[in-house]
Amino acid sequence: MTEELGAGLPGWALRAAIGVVAGAVAVVLALNGVEWPALALYGGLALTAAAIPASAATALVIAYPAAAMVFVGDGPSWPGVLALVVLLHLVHVLSAYAALLPIGSRIHLNALKAPAKRFGAVQLSVLAFAGVVLLLPGGRTDEAVEVVGLACAVAVVVGTVLLMRRKG
Repeated sequence: MTEELGAGLPGWALRAAIGVVAGAVAVVLALNGVEWPALALYGGLALTAAAIPASAATALVIAYPAAAMVFVGDGPSWPGVLALVVLLHLVHVLSAYAALLPIGSRIHLNALKAPAKRFGAVQLSVLAFAGVVLLLPGGRTDEAVEVVGLACAVAVVVGTVLLMRRKG
């Protein structure tokens, strides 16, 4: 059975999507108190990343908002941080695909189904983990609890490394 895919979207649509999502990041930064000179610098980086998605500008577009949020305000704005987690991951995914596709190519939406499912799975797990972290009580914990937590974290890393090793 064959399926007619149609004409698809132009290759520049992914680059335009990078610009739109980076604009949404700039709005989140502005709502959290980032000043206009920093936003102007971010806009320049975003335009560069959209024009040349395989450049280092993409990494700066992803790292810059995290640094900007650290220097703004007294404490973290959790809604802003969680919005940035989703938006910056989307910038990363869009940039990765835009870097692979020539600007004059065509892309079918069916080709983006698997990446969209992976994106949703990652975001669901990350935001669920963030929800658990937000529910944890603040303040100092006992030393014994910290030692047990550190041991568990090391065990998770060692277990992951052992599971990732190739057999043979």
